[in-house]
Amino acid sequence: MLSEFVQVEADYGEQKGADLRRACRYLLRNQFVFNGRGLASIYDTLTDAQFRRVIGEFFDSIEYSIRQDDREQWVGIMPMEGDATGGRLRIDATICLLVVAAHWQAEIDRGEAEERAVVRTTFNILYERYKDAIQKVSSAAVNKTRFLDVLRELGDRHLVSVGDEDRDLQDREVDIRPMIKLVSGDDALKRIETYVRQEIVLTTPEIRASILGDGGTTDEDAR
Repeated sequence: MLSEFVQVEADYGEQKGADLRRACRYLLRNQFVFNGRGLASIYDTLTDAQFRRVIGEFFDSIEYSIRQDDREQWVGIMPMEGDATGGRLRIDATICLLVVAAHWQAEIDRGEAEERAVVRTTFNILYERYKDAIQKVSSAAVNKTRFLDVLRELGDRHLVSVGDEDRDLQDREVDIRPMIKLVSGDDALKRIETYVRQEIVLTTPEIRASILGDGGTTDEDAR
């Protein structure tokens, strides 16, 4: 693929070549680009028709496919195989992501989206929804600090935008962007329910004992 980037520099100049490399590195590192403040030049480069083939072939060579929506103004990459969430999230973070995605879908279904299919909500609303989703296994719930950390991790991938805290309300705005549907899939609620059922099985002594035997202990427990 190096030759293709060199050819871009030969055809369009060194600056265009540098812009293309920078845009591809950014997309590889962050997974998504949502056009807006500070990202317009990267978005424009990634959606430039004259670079479309080179960009597509580059990501195809490392087993990613390009996704984009011109109306909603975003570009992303998805692994051709493996976990759509990115494979880098812990299970608690994955559940947080699924709760955020489920909230986005519910608001879209109600017609409550902002421009570019963005759903605006607040941190407290999302955290309450998260607690409701896993109330049967409250011992597995993350606290507010961890939940905020997860939202910021999603923000690094441009899946959400987390606002500053309103100290009077002790809350903050959160914009959920439409790309969340790609990493959560169409079954966010079902995946949450599956997780909860699994946790109930593993944390209920009677059920655990009936599955594992010997009083419900594993070799790991014994150690």
